[in-house]
Amino acid sequence: MKIKGKKLVIIGLSRSGEAAARLALNAQARVFVSEISDTDIMRRKALILRKQGIAVELGRHCVTFLEEADLLITSPGVKNNSLPILWAKRHKVAIISEIEFAGRFCTTPVAAITGSNGKTTVTTLLGKIVKASGRKTVVCGNIGIPFSREVFRCNRADNVILELSSFQLQYTDSFSPRVSVVLNITQNHFDHHRSMREYSRAKCNLVARQGAGDFAILNFSDKRVRGFSAKTKAKILFFSRRKKGFLCDPKNCFAACWLEGGNVVGHWKGVPQTFFPVDGLRHLAGMHNVENAMAAVLAAKAMGIGKEVYLPVLKRFRGIEHRCEPVAVKNGVAFVNDSKSTTVDATEKALLMFADRSVILICGGRNKGSDFRVLKELVRRKVYLLVCIGEAQKEIQAVLGRGMRTVVPRTLEKAVAVAYRRARPGTTVLLSPMCASFDMFDNYEHRGKVFKSIVKEL
Repeated sequence: MKIKGKKLVIIGLSRSGEAAARLALNAQARVFVSEISDTDIMRRKALILRKQGIAVELGRHCVTFLEEADLLITSPGVKNNSLPILWAKRHKVAIISEIEFAGRFCTTPVAAITGSNGKTTVTTLLGKIVKASGRKTVVCGNIGIPFSREVFRCNRADNVILELSSFQLQYTDSFSPRVSVVLNITQNHFDHHRSMREYSRAKCNLVARQGAGDFAILNFSDKRVRGFSAKTKAKILFFSRRKKGFLCDPKNCFAACWLEGGNVVGHWKGVPQTFFPVDGLRHLAGMHNVENAMAAVLAAKAMGIGKEVYLPVLKRFRGIEHRCEPVAVKNGVAFVNDSKSTTVDATEKALLMFADRSVILICGGRNKGSDFRVLKELVRRKVYLLVCIGEAQKEIQAVLGRGMRTVVPRTLEKAVAVAYRRARPGTTVLLSPMCASFDMFDNYEHRGKVFKSIVKEL
């Protein structure tokens, strides 16, 4: 990418913004970083970058800082109505995401995974499978390691496994992975995207520019995701939790798999296949994890990796931290950390794993525009005590708490204490927030680690 001497303005000094700034500096661009917050952490970052010749403004976005910009690079989560975005659109300055920027430097084949739920699990599982095949592999992106930071290491690897959010995909105009995976699209980030249509459009960017030699792995059971098959030139590989109504004709898709009896079966280029037995996944509860395994296996096969490699990995895989993670059992009460659940749909999948009236649910945080009403019946059936925390606690209490035992403690510590006090042997105390963490914590990992620490001190 020829940016030598050009003015690049990076919006946001988070991990992605900082990595993009260093990548731009390495490419000999004139680099400017604009960050709306002005915290001690940001000041320390700014001091280091300024010593390297990067201009940084903190605590505001100033028009004079943006003037004469050749390119604007936006970090994940920067609002569409923020001053830099509006200014760039008004002055016809190109806007790209950090993923698009890093992708222009990457020469290694990429397998990219997106979805409202499950993308970290699939990214992690696929990364383990590819590494088990003996290939040099880099796993990065939304999983917590910026693509921009890893791009030169990526170019020395055989494969890149990339987790992507809608934020990262929104401003892409050339990024096109060799293998794409779209898991599902449910209500999410409506505090950022104006509608489900806009949110879906961002996700669709993952497959839109793929060519005939690429592979697009799509969830047939999700109507919106299924529709992406008409918007890409890539070979289509469908997966589905059930065969009924499933378009599995080899003429219509390169490969397909579905659950039938105790096995995931289907076809690969028209040849019948048994991909893996579900028994091997008993340690991963929930139908959503069977779907996650289907997606990872199809991606692995699209990358030329066979059953002899992926089956042992499936048998060993125990899920990821902060996603339905068993923490401890105290006096017959189980504690489960599902802090990564930042959507209603994710909490729904978690609740379905437990028996009726066996759960004390700790939920709440910062609402991302989700509609909690869809969980009314399930919460009444599965939950016997609702513990609401964070900014959304009153909203959740009003929507889900009617006719239920509900408490609204001020802190997570008090939430765990009251849950333990009210629990009975055989109960599960489930932290599944269905909200963002930023009202009380740095991120979902921080929230999950605090929860586990509290539980261990009981």
